[in-house]
This record gives sequence, C-alpha cells and structure tokens, in this order.
Amino acid sequence: MAIYDLKCDDCGKLFEKFVTGFLSEEDKECPRCSSRRVSQKYNSSFGIGSSCSSKGGGCAPPSGGGFG
Repeated sequence: MAIYDLKCDDCGKLFEKFVTGFLSEEDKECPRCSSRRVSQKYNSSFGIGSSCSSKGGGCAPPSGGGFG
C-alpha cells in the first residue's frame, strides 16, 4: 500500500491518499474543493513496515521479509 502526500493547487489543502499500487489521475482529487489540480508534496511511503531510528541509524527492512 502506498501513501501519497498531496496538496491542492487551488485551495491549498494538504492531505494523504492511501492506494494499492501507484497513484492514478483519478486518485488526485481534493477532499475539500473537489479540484483535480493536485500535486504531490513529499516523497511517498509504502506501508510495508520498517524499523527506523531518528538518531542517525537509518532504516532497516522488516525482519523475515526476504530483503537483503
């Protein structure tokens, strides 16, 4: 599942969109004003789980997930 941080170019509303797969044009609709003029604000995240440290240790994939 992907999490996209979006911003409406018309009213300025910031919102998140959770989708399975990639964000499509149909997914880009402001929940406040229904505008389709929406842009991606930040890098997207994927809801696969991870172990991250805010002390500079970086992130590691979930254990037993077949990564690395």
